Amino acid sequence: MVLRALLLLAATGIAGAHAAPVEYTLDPAHTTVYFSASHFERSSVRGRFAKIDGRLSYDADSGAGALDVTVDLGSVDTGNRTLDGVLRSAQFFDIAEHPVARLRANQFLTEAGRLVAVEGELTLHGVTRPLRLMAERFRCGEVTLFGVRRQVCGGDFRAEVPRSAFGMTRFLPEVGDIVTLQVAVEASPAETAPR
Repeated sequence: MVLRALLLLAATGIAGAHAAPVEYTLDPAHTTVYFSASHFERSSVRGRFAKIDGRLSYDADSGAGALDVTVDLGSVDTGNRTLDGVLRSAQFFDIAEHPVARLRANQFLTEAGRLVAVEGELTLHGVTRPLRLMAERFRCGEVTLFGVRRQVCGGDFRAEVPRSAFGMTRFLPEVGDIVTLQVAVEASPAETAPR
């Protein structure tokens, strides 16, 4: 009886060890933040940020996770150098004072075993506000690339953010207040992440 109890305790400990979340490092070559906003309500201003760093923690058994993403605002790229300069200036991002934006989410919301949203907060322009990113897709598992197998987590997320809530009101309403964010994330376990 004592032996059986010890075996049960050991098995419980082993099962618990497997349930620990896996730490992933974002792959900067496959992680991007895109944005778009209305321009005179006739077309859209679009761009992306080229320099992104961060990590993802995910427990496949429970569906719990955390996401921490830092965006270098100076890496903004709209394809228009003049506009990029305006966005970097004090009129918008003010990168001299606020060089990065940071997204931290620790609520992974699932329905029927599928990730539907992540909730947390966005710090931008020195202001922190709640943020909910809808998951368009998310998956973790083994992939094979050039004959090498590795674990990869990836997903596409979308959110709408009023820029005025972060103190960026220049050119309203000609340039829309609502900015659509599209976040593409790909990450590998920290010890195997591409450099």
